[in-house]
Amino acid sequence: MSKKNDVLLQIEKLRKEMNDRYKAQETITPELLQLSVELDHLLNELHLHP
Repeated sequence: MSKKNDVLLQIEKLRKEMNDRYKAQETITPELLQLSVELDHLLNELHLHP
């Protein structure tokens, strides 16, 4: 498996964990929001630079 796929899997795992936390807390903290933005940025970087 390529390094890119490893990173994608890690990002997806973090996004799932974030979603689970949203459901558990029923509130979006500034920290969770920032993490979401950073994960989206990483995903965009991967898709723009294959």
